[in-house]
Amino acid sequence: MVSVRCVIMFLFFWFLLLLPQLTYSKSQPCLSSCGKITNIRYPFRLKQDPEHCGNNRYELDCVNNVTRLSLYDGYYLVESINYNNYTIRVVDPNIHPTDCSSLPRFFLSQNNFTYYNDSKQRYYAKEN
Repeated sequence: MVSVRCVIMFLFFWFLLLLPQLTYSKSQPCLSSCGKITNIRYPFRLKQDPEHCGNNRYELDCVNNVTRLSLYDGYYLVESINYNNYTIRVVDPNIHPTDCSSLPRFFLSQNNFTYYNDSKQRYYAKEN
């Protein structure tokens, strides 16, 4: 009986020692950077970020130090993220700045997205 009691006490104290480590890792701030886009945070996340960071609907790629957002069958280059007004500025990499006749692969409008709000009363869009 003494050995069972010792095992239970050992497991209990082991759990108490591990608990702060588990909560510490999840409480770390989730700030990422890729190229000129710094302080990437909720709702966005980079693919290599820990799972608890950001929303996987807003997952960004970092390829050759360039931040990319995948939409539909392609991707857009992220020019900026404004967390004050919840906007992201993206550029189609196939549009050439010197060629006025180039067309985007996809036309983005509000009709391409479904809007929802989270528990913090912020509004976000997801791809239809």
